[in-house]
Amino acid sequence: MPGFAFKLCSMSLPPSPLALERRVAFSQTDAAGIMHFSTYFFFMEVAEADLFRQLGHPLLWHTGNTSLGFPRVDCQCRFRLPVAFDEVVRTELSIESILSGRLAYRFTFSNSDGRRCATGSMTTACASRNPDGSLSGTPLPEDLLDSLNAWKNQSA
Repeated sequence: MPGFAFKLCSMSLPPSPLALERRVAFSQTDAAGIMHFSTYFFFMEVAEADLFRQLGHPLLWHTGNTSLGFPRVDCQCRFRLPVAFDEVVRTELSIESILSGRLAYRFTFSNSDGRRCATGSMTTACASRNPDGSLSGTPLPEDLLDSLNAWKNQSA
């Protein structure tokens, strides 16, 4: 894609699925002390940003008066077990599909006992912001596409 070049890093690929652990903060709970549903979506975005970081690519890219990002097209979460304040939640991210301009992620959330708390999905579109502020869908930059495919396929 003209105007957007990502520098491929000579680093090893992170494990697939990518796993992060975070302790639930008091501010991330509801009045009953249970992790608020919005926190799952926050954890999804933290995992996505960490994947891009570990692959050596920016999640947001700015060049001149144009920027590239990944607005959400769809985001879902199915809750199975409550998670309480101060519990550790493990978030596992995997890529379900990679299309020219879209990424579909899958998430699994587990508690410290290894029990599944929730599952989620998120689909993003690669989009550039035009000088007038509008968004235009665009294909993934080729080197980013190559990195994501290599990461997705390493365990296949």
